[in-house]
Amino acid sequence: MDNPTHQHPDTLRTIPEACAALKVSRGFIYTLQKRGALELVKLGRASRVRASDVARLAQAGAK
Repeated sequence: MDNPTHQHPDTLRTIPEACAALKVSRGFIYTLQKRGALELVKLGRASRVRASDVARLAQAGAK
């Protein structure tokens, strides 16, 4: 069973997966990246987000 809260910290998520986990828009993901709050990993033309970064942001938002 795929449970995103129990993923390896180095797992890479797609932008739509990060949006769903954080309950934010695609545009806000890129705003977070521009602010330095989120690092995007480039794989060729594709952008990915580390699951550990998504979890960190989710925890910060929960406070």
